[in-house]
Amino acid sequence: MIVLKATQDKVLAVLQSVAGIVERRHTLPILANVLIKKTGNALQLTTSDLEIQIRTTAELGGDTGDFTTTIGARKLIDILKTMPGDQTVSLETQQAKMILKGGKSRFTLQTLPAEDFPLVQESAAFGPAFSVPQKVLKNLLGQVSFSMAVQDIRYYLNGILFVAEGNTLSLVATDGHRLAWASATLDVEVPIKQEVILPRKTVLELQRLLSDVGGENSPRIEMQFASNQAKFTFGGMEFVTKLVEGKFPDYNRV
Repeated sequence: MIVLKATQDKVLAVLQSVAGIVERRHTLPILANVLIKKTGNALQLTTSDLEIQIRTTAELGGDTGDFTTTIGARKLIDILKTMPGDQTVSLETQQAKMILKGGKSRFTLQTLPAEDFPLVQESAAFGPAFSVPQKVLKNLLGQVSFSMAVQDIRYYLNGILFVAEGNTLSLVATDGHRLAWASATLDVEVPIKQEVILPRKTVLELQRLLSDVGGENSPRIEMQFASNQAKFTFGGMEFVTKLVEGKFPDYNRV
């Protein structure tokens, strides 16, 4: 079965959008892989590091049908980068392996069973969803992310505090020496105050993925928070992350 058949630049863009969280070395070898799930014409790619899970859906040609497997994410990206952007590449199944073809090249890649891939259990109790333009959130993150602590023993400082209250979204970061605060006005009212601490890795990944296109047609990002998870939906992607537990310092006193 041909799982996908499209130009190198299309396939690479979709893969790179989910592969940012994949660690090269991990205690669980399968976490170095991307979960590929084909349903009809739609191809779903999922990556996870047990704390963050990113999922995107794209249509990349190939045969219609149902199929799932996992394949080394970084290895696939490294091979694709050696090919020209306008070259058509295809990924085919062959017993327990995958064959990547492009031009005169063909590569055989090992797979691991999809049922062994540990998916993040999504919280059942997400709060009300609200959305902002992606550019607004990217700017807010850029204004405060420099103040995040790096591997501080006070783990609640290794991230950014999100506060959604009324029609204001505020972001706060501090490493104990400096504090940055930024806020934006939401075009919807948040019914109940929500306060969560997003981990550092999540913040860096969001900064990488968010679009900075402004104007009236600016793409939006939808956010939902639970007691131990945050969920972001934007541009055909679903981003679920664990939160940092702990009490953030009272930044209003500062």
